[in-house]
Amino acid sequence: MPHTLSVNAEPCPDKAQALAQRLNLPLNEESNAQNDFALGWWPDPKALSETQTFKLALFPPTSGPVYVDFVGGKKNHRRQFGGGKGQPLAKAVAIQDRPRILDATAGMGGDAFVFASLGCDVTLVERSPIVAALLADALERGQQPDVPEDIRQIVERMSLVCADAADYLRAERPNVDVIYLDPMYPEKKKAAAKKDMQALQALVGPDLDSEALLAAALHTAEKRVVVKRPKGAPALKGPEPNATVQSPNTRYDIYSIKALNRPS
Repeated sequence: MPHTLSVNAEPCPDKAQALAQRLNLPLNEESNAQNDFALGWWPDPKALSETQTFKLALFPPTSGPVYVDFVGGKKNHRRQFGGGKGQPLAKAVAIQDRPRILDATAGMGGDAFVFASLGCDVTLVERSPIVAALLADALERGQQPDVPEDIRQIVERMSLVCADAADYLRAERPNVDVIYLDPMYPEKKKAAAKKDMQALQALVGPDLDSEALLAAALHTAEKRVVVKRPKGAPALKGPEPNATVQSPNTRYDIYSIKALNRPS
């Protein structure tokens, strides 16, 4: 990890102490040291929920708080105005069949929330304990009593596992129809990444084991594996995709398990 990481005690000292112990991180009694990352609870002035005024956030040294929010903000806006079942992501996973989906690279949960908003049960697998903590906090906030009922129902279809996805697939063999992969791709130097992606890359770096994860996914998924790739990027090493779905800046490679004749 290129940066040190700690947990800020204020403004939620009890939660902070429990989180620091769970993640085996130092606890900051005072403000975070300069040039360090910190986890802490941020009082979002735009929060829609009255019962939970604080959001667990990552505080990078050069930007504002990075957090996951399924109640408001960009994720909910995408749910309302992102194209629904007609968007390329939904087509790639055959959303019309209401598949059981495992998002093996959950990250900040944006794509998983789309799947759940379109009626699918989704398992989010995230190997970074830090990112998983942000997701867990967002899932908890999304089920508060004063959250709109439609959002609560979406969040209830989402479950979180903190594990290395390839290990989890090999050990647990979860019963899922579709496994979705969005490996973290190295950012082009001339393209400025969004602050949440910058924070993720600083903490966990690019994925260097995507081929192993694809292999594990192909031996687990019942119907298909879908891999999100930047436009122009090569497919992951392994079998050739059976089909692709294109969008302006992204390509979804589709691996049909039936077409691949997977051994039993």
